[in-house]
Amino acid sequence: MLETVVRALGKSDLFAALRPDQLRKVAQRGQLLQLSEGELILKEGDPSGAFFLILSGSASVHARATELTELGGSDVIGEMGVLLGKPRTASVTANGPMVVLKYDAVVFDAMFERIPGFGMGICRALAGRLEDTTTKHVT
Repeated sequence: MLETVVRALGKSDLFAALRPDQLRKVAQRGQLLQLSEGELILKEGDPSGAFFLILSGSASVHARATELTELGGSDVIGEMGVLLGKPRTASVTANGPMVVLKYDAVVFDAMFERIPGFGMGICRALAGRLEDTTTKHVT
């Protein structure tokens, strides 16, 4: 299972620049969770204490009853709230069975300090998300 998680991490923009040994360390720091269809992953307004990496399945992101986007394999959930230290700006619900890796905020902070390229990965992920949202709502 560890090698499956390592491969999934390597596909994520956040971790794509990491060496296999670094990916194994990151994989071991996460908590593997299996989620069911309709399960609430994040609730808008709740404290941001963790972020998640989707290993399989998909989730819908919605704020104030408006669906914003759908996320799938290798996408990250909740990084913005953890990064800013602010409450969740949206709710995220599993569209079906999902497997995710959960990382506490303390681990997130440690990744910035100890993993070269992690900060740039976060920037790329957030820029991609902003581009998708802008395209969807402006054009």
